[in-house]
Amino acid sequence: MRIGITPLEMLTTDADKAKWANEGLPTDPLSIENGAIMTNASRWGLIIDPQLQGIRWIINREEPQGLVIIQQSQHKYIDKVVYCIENGLPLLLENLPVDIDAVLDTVIGKQTIKKGRNVIMRIGDTEVEYDSRFRLYLQTKLANPHFQPEIAAQTTMVNFCVTEKGLEDQLLALVVAHERSDLQEQAAELVRALNEYSLTLMDLENSLLFRLANSQGDILEDIELIENLEETKRTALEIEEKVKLAKVTEVNIAKAREVYRPVATRASLVYFLIDNLNALDRVYHYSMANFVFVLGKGMDVTPGGADESHVPENERLGMQVDMEKRLELLVEITCFQVFSYVAQGLFERHKLIVATQLCLAILRGKGELNFQKFDYLLRGPKVMGVDNSLGDWISDSVWGSVQALRELDEYANLPDDLVGSSKRWREWIELERPEDEPLPGDWKRMPEFDRLLLFRALRPDRLTSAMNKFVTGLIGGKYVSSQPFDLQRSYADSAPGVPIFIFLSPGVDVAASVESLGRKLGFTSDTGKYASVSLGQGQEPIAMNNLNNAHKNGGWVLLQNIHLTIDWTSGPLEKKVDKLSEGAHADFRLFLSAEPPPALEKGLPISLLQNSIKLTNEPPEGLKANLRRAYNLYSEEILETCAKQAEFRIIIFALCYFHAALLERKKFGVGNIPGSTSGIGWNMNYPFNAGDLLCCGQTANNYLENNVKVPWDDLRYIFGEIMYGGHIVEDWDRRLCSAYLNRYMVEALIEGMEMFPGFMSPPNSLSHKQVLEYLDEQMPPETPLAFGLHPNAEIGFRLREAESFCNALVQLQPRESGGEGGMSVEEKAKMVLDDLVERLPEQFDMEDIRGRVDEFTPYVMVAIQESERMNTLLAEMKRSLAELDLGLKGDLTMTEPMERLMTSLATDAVPGSWRNLAYPSLRPLGSWLQNLLARSTQLVEWTADLGVPKVVWLSGLFNPQSFLTAVMQTTARRNDWPLDKTVVMTEVTKKLPDQIDAPSRDGAFIHGLTLEGCRWDDKVGVLDDSKPKELFCAMPVILVRAVTVDKAEMKDAYMTPVYTTEARFREEVFTAQLKSKHTWIKWTLAGVCLFLDVV
Repeated sequence: MRIGITPLEMLTTDADKAKWANEGLPTDPLSIENGAIMTNASRWGLIIDPQLQGIRWIINREEPQGLVIIQQSQHKYIDKVVYCIENGLPLLLENLPVDIDAVLDTVIGKQTIKKGRNVIMRIGDTEVEYDSRFRLYLQTKLANPHFQPEIAAQTTMVNFCVTEKGLEDQLLALVVAHERSDLQEQAAELVRALNEYSLTLMDLENSLLFRLANSQGDILEDIELIENLEETKRTALEIEEKVKLAKVTEVNIAKAREVYRPVATRASLVYFLIDNLNALDRVYHYSMANFVFVLGKGMDVTPGGADESHVPENERLGMQVDMEKRLELLVEITCFQVFSYVAQGLFERHKLIVATQLCLAILRGKGELNFQKFDYLLRGPKVMGVDNSLGDWISDSVWGSVQALRELDEYANLPDDLVGSSKRWREWIELERPEDEPLPGDWKRMPEFDRLLLFRALRPDRLTSAMNKFVTGLIGGKYVSSQPFDLQRSYADSAPGVPIFIFLSPGVDVAASVESLGRKLGFTSDTGKYASVSLGQGQEPIAMNNLNNAHKNGGWVLLQNIHLTIDWTSGPLEKKVDKLSEGAHADFRLFLSAEPPPALEKGLPISLLQNSIKLTNEPPEGLKANLRRAYNLYSEEILETCAKQAEFRIIIFALCYFHAALLERKKFGVGNIPGSTSGIGWNMNYPFNAGDLLCCGQTANNYLENNVKVPWDDLRYIFGEIMYGGHIVEDWDRRLCSAYLNRYMVEALIEGMEMFPGFMSPPNSLSHKQVLEYLDEQMPPETPLAFGLHPNAEIGFRLREAESFCNALVQLQPRESGGEGGMSVEEKAKMVLDDLVERLPEQFDMEDIRGRVDEFTPYVMVAIQESERMNTLLAEMKRSLAELDLGLKGDLTMTEPMERLMTSLATDAVPGSWRNLAYPSLRPLGSWLQNLLARSTQLVEWTADLGVPKVVWLSGLFNPQSFLTAVMQTTARRNDWPLDKTVVMTEVTKKLPDQIDAPSRDGAFIHGLTLEGCRWDDKVGVLDDSKPKELFCAMPVILVRAVTVDKAEMKDAYMTPVYTTEARFREEVFTAQLKSKHTWIKWTLAGVCLFLDVV
């Protein structure tokens, strides 16, 4: 290759590029390169095309040749494949899933055989005559597909995912077409002219070469050839002059168009933000077509232009503004228009995250985002082990964050200032809402973004509130205020080919909303213009008939619960929606509703989600809102049906409070929700609903009518064990439900009792309307005390919210961050990998350990089993790290498991393959490794002499239950007790681990347990209320001993569940008995338990 020539110049010409542009291929460099690869590759092209730009070009290019378009999910699609191969027609296999049908292997691999003069291809059991004109195109909408390695080897994979710069240029054309249509028409005409010039020159050259090649005799005597040569020369000179003029005009037009680039830049930035939202939840998928439509609508409603007919009347300016102001308005309004379109389909918990990501993207685009500060904000690193001189009011965890923050230049003197100005800092840190107050000293002059890092370090529980204020200051309060559910507004954006998709939430009636809008607009079931089908077994044909009928004749169709028939939804319904706009009646509209499927279940089809306008309608949050909604289920007429009016009214109120408390308690943490880091609210998520509450009310009515006195025991049992208890499958959750009923369903309720500090139950004589007024006037702001929890539970909730918030932001960051002053994912992973390989301990020599055993006692067996488990984990860690190292060097092909491991290492997360072989843990990778090394050290010491350790770090065992069983086995053998009649009892000592001189003769000493929900009073030796801001309390050494069931002393003891981690769900180890002066109800409502491991 000659110096200066690029591969692209060898693969294509200006004429080719011009032709592709006329066929609809975008003209950005990446698209041109993709076009060159597609037209020159010897293997079939497999295009990754989530924005459908590649498929549009292929259809325009191949349609004149008789292109056939099929999907793998079509019935008898293979017949069309055979037809195309035999007749030499181009074939497009669109929307490919990751698992490609094996019958297509020979077609994709171009596996042909020659029989005589014929070329044959075998498809299944059929031999097909292969026409050399046949062309195959494969297309997938998946942005990051993981096809089988043989597919990657047999095809040419081409990435048509649009780039930010490429999209910016395309959107610039849209903006200019809207604002200066004359300019865009000129530009388009110019491009067409230049393309035609290129094609004409190519045709002339080809014609001339053809004549020269076929000329007979003396060329100088060929008059026709000479005339053609003259004509070609004259035309070429004319075109050259025209091209020169066109180039000058092109520069002038480009200058004029460039003025509008800020609008296109912001639009491109917003598109890439929303295109990545499926990292938050896999239902967040948006199509380019919908984005362009909403962007156009945003430009239409921007005031200050030549045409204000689409602008709301109260926002019209009545005149054209200058260019600078116009651009400012366009950027602001188009950005918010697209954001609000997306936000109407976001769950409440994600709205601030998306608004924050938009702010960060804007700052990054302006070059105002410092990568090191941003990285600290996202990851919140800690440097532990530094002496904390402010331990009385700053926790070690916060001090670790401060030490990490001091590594940034602007914060180098933060630790010294905290010590030197401790009075002012302490006042600020202990404020209830520090985000509303200035920082101490010179720190108050810090820029808003830099303030966020101080919240991340010193008050992480207030980070989301500070972030809310930051977003408001940067782009406006409208980005963080929730929009009410408005089906009519969304209907205005819909079309016959654009369905409206509503995500279901508990207590929200989608059908009622759609029917109400239908009545307003004249689409009702009475007129035959409205049909609703609730999907379930056998409903699919009915749904499809209604859909086809309305599609043809006009009308609305509501398909509810489409997640229940996921195979039908992913098959016939998805195909129908893909072609919905074809032949649809103008009055046709499709409404869909579904619950977002859980992470482990099959997801909703991506194309269905992309094509739809998505809406969420979540019930209001808060105890008061839930209580009002619950009480509104009972009307005054229902309350008057019972003869015992006073008792019935107050029991119904208490039931509604109980129902609201059960629902709202979930916000403090539900253990079995994916990604949960706390189960202080509930161990499991239960679908408590209005039906449970209404049934309880009816039961209360019946029992009051048939009994002289209120049968409290009966009511508590029916409510707690049958109505609500019917949902509950976890024993400790059942005890929690029972504790609420024992707290509220008591005789004192009739005369009036305190529901929580500061809120008395309403008098039992009030009417329904008066009770609602009483709630509005008398109910104080909600605190954790309203649920029986300690006020510290609010801090824990806020801390988890902030951690979850930052983790979500990490998920939204683009992978290629190497060019912004930080390392790429691969570089980070490699750095962590090298560090891990150095620090991993050696595996245990099991033969040596077994060879030194004199007697296989229960304790020795525990040590051996733990060592074996440690070996299994270490072996997998070393194997996977070595494999990834080869992959990063390029010696191995990167597989999906290797990519997952790389991402985990780069984001300080424990890889799933390690977690499956390890022990339950919520720690990030760095802390997890330190914990692993400490566990290994304990095992090294234990297996050195194989005796009973003086005190066992119970948290450091893979299977702590096995050690407790060993305690019972040892005691049972010594005393000749039956093992199934033996139980474990706990006794809290006043000693620390280093104060234990010898193993217990009566059981075993354990340590490492931590209390949540209350604290342990060392002096008195009982449970007591937690100190403010002290979320956890480390326990002293505990003696675990075994006794027979009949001698198990339970008096004045709270039965405390012991869990492995804060998530609680399915992590119970055993039940400890902790002395208490309070009833079991108080500690149960407070969510008191012990943990083996706290992050």
